Amino acid sequence: MSARIFISYRTADGVDKATALARDLGVVFGDEAVFLDKDDLRGGSAWRNEIHRALDARPVLLLLMTPQLVSAVDSHGLPRLAGADDPVRLELEIALEAGARVIPVLCDGLNEPPDTSSLPSPFDCIGELTWRHLRAYDWEHDIERLIDDLKALGISPRAATGEDLASPQPPVTTATEGRSRRIFWTIGLVAIGVALWLSARGWATKGVAGNWQAQLWQGEQVMLVLSEKGDMVTLASEPVAIAERHDWTDYRRFWRERGSGELNAIMYRGEGRRIDAPGVGAALDIGLQVLASPDGGGPAIDSGNLSLRLSADGKTLTGRIWLNSAQADQAAVLTRQR
Repeated sequence: MSARIFISYRTADGVDKATALARDLGVVFGDEAVFLDKDDLRGGSAWRNEIHRALDARPVLLLLMTPQLVSAVDSHGLPRLAGADDPVRLELEIALEAGARVIPVLCDGLNEPPDTSSLPSPFDCIGELTWRHLRAYDWEHDIERLIDDLKALGISPRAATGEDLASPQPPVTTATEGRSRRIFWTIGLVAIGVALWLSARGWATKGVAGNWQAQLWQGEQVMLVLSEKGDMVTLASEPVAIAERHDWTDYRRFWRERGSGELNAIMYRGEGRRIDAPGVGAALDIGLQVLASPDGGGPAIDSGNLSLRLSADGKTLTGRIWLNSAQADQAAVLTRQR
């Protein structure tokens, strides 16, 4: 197996980020250099053996630290990371035994690295390692930093093909901007034809820009506005009145006591990324902040993450909302408004 980069993640909240990361690293280093289990495990193979074989090649292990990787529990309420059969734990154990280099990658939803001394072995050792970030709002910068790290660890970018060299386009400069001319000319015209064919039947991929009625934490109803620019997505809410809500009584008292005045309304703001994949609706990975309204001044009241999938008809976005204050996630549903 020629893979030199192995991506380890918790499926519950890391699959979209892992998929996008593998795609962008594949552009630079070649798809064959990146191992992602959902793409690279052969049908009928024993996944433990395949992963062991991949990690025995001593690649660089990118360990995506997401909220669910750290806090997920099993049916008995015990941390999944402590379970002998936890896939992420097994991958890290095998990597360390094989002498692989490990880079912990801090993802959206975790504002700072967890206290690794409180994590079960072998995760308690990653506090001694150099961390990197992978944030939806600063994706290009964070990807470039990882690419520089991987090059420094001896992983070479893919060799340019003859078609790449003959192309009048500039060389790939960033993971998200760069697209080889070979891929473009192979599928470009086909993609245009398919897009026109689908559009004629009203089946074209739906955008997400517009007004959405959202059901968020504990069923809270909020009107959101989503905006798109390329694959970047921003989110903003109308002010949400909280002066009469009992669930905000204690926090409003805290807000007054620290000299910040009255907190009568909040608003949601967010920045993230749209991830498109063949055969499924677009996925959104958005870092959230809860701010004081109307001006959003002062520190964030709360932060978290919104992971959503667009329905085939483009009318709903369904997924999960994670709040750092609660250290938990709940279902979230957005319905497009006309």
